[in-house]
Amino acid sequence: MPYAWPKQFAAQWGLGNDWFDASCSGAVVDGRGTNTFGQQIDAASRSMGSRTELVTIQFAGNESYGGSGRSAAWSVGLCVLDFVNGCDNAADPTSVRPDAITSAELQRRLTAGDSGNIIGRIRQEAPNARIAIVGYPTVLPSDTSVCLPINGLEVPDFQPRAAYARTVLDRIEVAQRQAAAALGVEFWSLRQATAGHDACQPLGQRWITRIGDFHEELLPFHPTRTGYGAQANALTAYRTR
Repeated sequence: MPYAWPKQFAAQWGLGNDWFDASCSGAVVDGRGTNTFGQQIDAASRSMGSRTELVTIQFAGNESYGGSGRSAAWSVGLCVLDFVNGCDNAADPTSVRPDAITSAELQRRLTAGDSGNIIGRIRQEAPNARIAIVGYPTVLPSDTSVCLPINGLEVPDFQPRAAYARTVLDRIEVAQRQAAAALGVEFWSLRQATAGHDACQPLGQRWITRIGDFHEELLPFHPTRTGYGAQANALTAYRTR
């Protein structure tokens, strides 16, 4: 994706070709087959070495937890769309339980999951690099409602009972922060830098796409082009600290 934050990030630093982007939409740490962090590390390892200054990792939303049959991202999406039952709790029995999203679980996945010891491998192959777990932007508003456009019309309270969705996103942020501290790596949060630009803000102010946002070519509940740029700006500020 030519406008995702890693590419804008590198452009802001003037890195030219002296960087590598192994990111892949939908990739998971725990999971076998295609599209895994293990494969991403394999690809990135050819570009890592003693000159490497920084390695960023953004993960947790595509993972499933607690034996759930669905990922956290799918669980949130299904919940938001369940306007019959509401979204105070998971809409589907196979959805992720928020209490299963823990720091210990993220630590395990980064050190002893299906993709192997990701943190250990990065430290071995890029011994002088800073390692940073990057959080997610502010996706939903501060209350417990979620808006949605239907046939081009705004429906501000399409899902007025979205407590579960917010809880899952909050648990991911907390688990990421705590896991980073326990593993001795940095945590770069995007929450504050993207506050007030969630999916329910007016067009032009929101930096998160929604189901039915046909003016954007991106996946629902993912950053817009402007949103990716804002994330790159925020992460560049972290880099200079």
